Amino acid sequence: MSRTIDYNILVENCEDIINTLEHDSMRSSGKMKMNSDQILALYKILPIYKDKAVKIKPTPKKKEG
Repeated sequence: MSRTIDYNILVENCEDIINTLEHDSMRSSGKMKMNSDQILALYKILPIYKDKAVKIKPTPKKKEG
């Protein structure tokens, strides 16, 4: 059984996580140090996921009847 990855949802979730971590980091310099590696990693993989989201098109379904 294989599962299909929905890259559009993955991109949306990554952007939400980045926004949350950035907001959290603005509130405390200690949190900024803790979150910086995660934010950097997310910014590095985000273009890869966006590229895959654009390339993947939904497969057409057969009409029954």
